[in-house]
Amino acid sequence: RIALCGLDLDFDAPSARAAVSALAQASGADELRLAVTHLPDAVSALPREGVDLLIAGHTHGGQVVLPGFGPPLTLARVPRRVAAGGLSLFDGRRVYVSRGVGMERGWAPPLRLFCPPEVSLLVIERDP
Repeated sequence: RIALCGLDLDFDAPSARAAVSALAQASGADELRLAVTHLPDAVSALPREGVDLLIAGHTHGGQVVLPGFGPPLTLARVPRRVAAGGLSLFDGRRVYVSRGVGMERGWAPPLRLFCPPEVSLLVIERDP
């Protein structure tokens, strides 16, 4: 079984905190508890226990990646290594950030450099 919680951009709002708390407390021990949000920064709003994985996007992997350094700019408050994409452990919490297929269309130039677009497929398996 999977328990799922979606968070708004305002992940610190009382309603968002209540949703995360309900996910962490109401789920059974045998359930996979997932929180889905746009911003990887929402990982800071998760309790230390009770949510198995946060899935996010937003950063596009930084769009521009310098080999050996990573993305110089990610527009996220999580560390660059987390915002760059993939599965990470941040402050004891698991977070997966997808690089996605798009790019910033606002003030940033519409380009990707050493940061190929991706469509993620997460395969989740039960512990043996």
